[in-house]
Amino acid sequence: MHPDLERRMFDIFYQTIAELKSKDQVRIFLYDLLSPTERTMLSKRLAIATLLLKGNSYDMIRSTLKVSTSTIVTIKRWLDEEGRGYKKAIEKLLRKESVEAFADKVEEIIEKVIIPRPGINWSSERSNSWHKRAKRRRESTL
Repeated sequence: MHPDLERRMFDIFYQTIAELKSKDQVRIFLYDLLSPTERTMLSKRLAIATLLLKGNSYDMIRSTLKVSTSTIVTIKRWLDEEGRGYKKAIEKLLRKESVEAFADKVEEIIEKVIIPRPGINWSSERSNSWHKRAKRRRESTL
C-alpha cells in the first residue's frame, strides 16, 4: 500500500473516533467496527495498563483478567518504553476516579454532620445515600 494512502486511512480513522461525542457513540462505533474478540482484547489491554499503573501485581492481574504473564509483560514494556497514549488516557481516568472518590468522601462527611430533617428516617436516608454512591461508583467503572 502506498504510504500516502495508508496515512490518509489512519487520518480518517483517528478523525472519526475524535468526533464521537459520547461514551455511547464510541461503544456503538466500536461494536460495529470490531469483533467481540477484538473488543475484549483491547479492553483487557487497557485494563492491564490501568492495573499496572495502579501498582497491582502480575499475579493479581493474571488471575483477575485471565491473561498470560507474557501479555502483561508486553503491556508493561509498552508503558515503560513508548506508552504516552496509554499513560495519558489512564491518568485521565484515574484523575476522574480520584475526583469522584473525593466527592463521595465529602458527601459522606456532610451526611455525618448534617442532621436530617425532622420526620425523616435517618437510617433509611443514610442507606439510600450509600446505595446511590455505590451505584455511581459501579457505573463509573463500567
